[in-house]
Amino acid sequence: RITPDVCAVSAAELAVDAGAESAAAPSEVNGTGRFWQVTAPTGQVSYLWGSLHSSDPAILALPEPVQTALGSARVLVLESDPRPKSRTEIAERALQAGVWIAAADGPWDKPWMDGSVRGWAIERIAALTQTDDAFSALTDAGLAYYLMSDPCEDFSAPSVPTQDLRFLLAAHEAGIPVAGLEPWDAFLTEMTQPERQDEARALALVNAAFLDPDQYHRARVAGFRLYLEGRIGQLRAASGAFLAKQFGADEAARLTGLADRYLIGERNRKFVRALGKHLTDGGAMIVVGAFHLPGEGGLIALLQADGYQVSRVPLPGEAR
Repeated sequence: RITPDVCAVSAAELAVDAGAESAAAPSEVNGTGRFWQVTAPTGQVSYLWGSLHSSDPAILALPEPVQTALGSARVLVLESDPRPKSRTEIAERALQAGVWIAAADGPWDKPWMDGSVRGWAIERIAALTQTDDAFSALTDAGLAYYLMSDPCEDFSAPSVPTQDLRFLLAAHEAGIPVAGLEPWDAFLTEMTQPERQDEARALALVNAAFLDPDQYHRARVAGFRLYLEGRIGQLRAASGAFLAKQFGADEAARLTGLADRYLIGERNRKFVRALGKHLTDGGAMIVVGAFHLPGEGGLIALLQADGYQVSRVPLPGEAR
């Protein structure tokens, strides 16, 4: 099982250059860089940061240029604003509509997930919910919802802020307004639709595969190295290689395509539309998951196609 010891990443481990491990990884458009300047056609400047949804000290510190951009920002833009806006929303979040199967309809044994991956998923869900039969009580979308978070956050959330929430805390302290690119429940709203069933299952399978206790620590260290060097495209490739070992190359490619269809592809297009007003006004500090940045369907390419000038801001320690 994944324990705090498995999660712990030392400075010595991070000191090893990630370049050798990623040398064979295919290149990807806009695949290098975590921090980008976005200039609107009218000249207003905003900044885009690719985050990891983790509170690990190895990646939590924000580079000085990023802190400077945040400190002078007019608005912080996150994927979604985690703060409830009303008592009604607090109740809705607690209800978790779409996560649990109605008592009259359950349980659902999920025969589409088997082998070691199934065992890892059952163990984590039981630990999170303190309920032995929770796995069978979750919808397919609910299972994906629970498994998408970094398993190491099970030991620190909500006590320690993730990198994204560190931005939120800084904005809160400085009185900077916060906006979200999508509603807090967008994922569950989409993934509970019948036509999304294959995507929800793919997301659950992909994230369950990363719970392999024998491989997790090494993969985590290698992933952090690549992230700190700004090699986001190669980090995506490394994730794909990891899944290929679990499922075989063809099945891994199929699952990744399904998982990314909504989580990355569709959401990126929605994010670009939602960003328009912020980029027009300028002064936005935009924080999204790093995997949203690279590739032909990544945010950088989509923004460039919409007429924005997007240029990388190199950071100390990053690859050229």
